Amino acid sequence: MEPDAQLAPRVLLAVNDALLRRVAGVALRERGFSVSATTEGSAALMLAESFSPDVIMVDLELPSPKGGSLFDTVRGLTDAYIVGIAPPDADAMRIRALRAGADDVVSVPVTPDELAARCQALLRRPRNVHTRWDPMAASLINIGPLTVDVGRKEIQVHGQDVPVTRIEFALFEQLCRHPAEVRARTQLLEEVWGPNWVGDTHVVDVHLSNLRRKLQKLAPELRFIHTVRGVGFRLSTDLLRSEIDDRENRKLVSA
Repeated sequence: MEPDAQLAPRVLLAVNDALLRRVAGVALRERGFSVSATTEGSAALMLAESFSPDVIMVDLELPSPKGGSLFDTVRGLTDAYIVGIAPPDADAMRIRALRAGADDVVSVPVTPDELAARCQALLRRPRNVHTRWDPMAASLINIGPLTVDVGRKEIQVHGQDVPVTRIEFALFEQLCRHPAEVRARTQLLEEVWGPNWVGDTHVVDVHLSNLRRKLQKLAPELRFIHTVRGVGFRLSTDLLRSEIDDRENRKLVSA
């Protein structure tokens, strides 16, 4: 099960290696971290704002959708601790990242245990400029026109309440906490019903199908949940793109 979002320190993993992303995510969760992970630069930028991470571990080779490296863009967005992940024997890249503001840099191959230990070490450091996580603010997940209030167990689209059941909310919360990942039916069953649940995995399909209809009733122009045939579910690309567009529009208005 995912650690309690109200208590757990948050780690954002933005790495190109899908295997490293998966095993590091498991290792961090086992040590009490709340984790969101992606291999996409655009999703990482969205999560850097909506997920309110305490630590961001970013692949130094990942490009930013804004141009340049994802590391440089993320460093300018947040006061979170940042750990750069560099390819082997890339001394110049490591040094550049440290000079550009990285709190730590590691080279692959690196074990998930070491990544977890480095996150724990960073969070033990006093850092006056680091904005600590506000549990009231972090309980809200905002993605485009969608607002998920984790504390109140409520969902809104365009400011309108979506009537949801407890199971529908719990399933959708898991998708929103991992917006760029496909969540397998078995993963969702374990996270929502618990590890000892036995039965037909397509019970997940039934609940998410009902929720999909409720969401699209309020925003028929937008897909919210994408089914990956034979695997599971993820948030739709349309929804993630709407968040990026909204953020860009807000910056233009404030400029």
